[in-house]
Amino acid sequence: MKLFQPKFTPIPLGPLLREAREARKESLEEASLVARLSVAEIEALENDQPLDPRRARIQAVSYLRSLGLNPSDFHESLPPLPELLSRSHRVVSRGDNPFLQGCESLLAMLAPMGKLALTLLFLVALLGSWGMVRQLSRVRSLPWVTYSYTVPANSSR
Repeated sequence: MKLFQPKFTPIPLGPLLREAREARKESLEEASLVARLSVAEIEALENDQPLDPRRARIQAVSYLRSLGLNPSDFHESLPPLPELLSRSHRVVSRGDNPFLQGCESLLAMLAPMGKLALTLLFLVALLGSWGMVRQLSRVRSLPWVTYSYTVPANSSR
C-alpha cells in the first residue's frame, strides 16, 4: 500500500452503462432480458438513481456482465457493499443489551455445562467403540467366512 496515493474519484457508472448498451444497439427491454433485471432497475442503474442497497451492487455487476464488460474494471464505480447487519441490530457487548444484563449469572452457570456435554459425548463414543471391539473379539470366525469347502477323500485330484 502506498502512503501518498492520489485521491481517486470514481467515474459515474450510469453513463458508461448507457453508452455500452447503445453501442450494442440494444433496447432497454432486450437488455433487461439478457441481464435478468427489470426495465425499472436498468433505468435506475443508467440514471445513477439509488436502488435497494442490499441488491444494488449485484444488480450493477450482473448488468455489466450482460453488456460484456468486466466488473473488476469498474470496481471503484460500483455501489458499496451492503452491510450484513443493520445498525439497529448490532450488539457491541452484553452490557449494551438489556436482555442479557440480568442473565450474566445464568450464562456463567451454563458455560461449564457445554464442556460437560462434550466430555460426555466423547466418553459415550469411546465406550461404544470399545464395546464393539470387545464383542468382535469373542467371535471365533467371521460370519462371511463360515462356509468351508472340504475335498472328499475319494476324489481324484
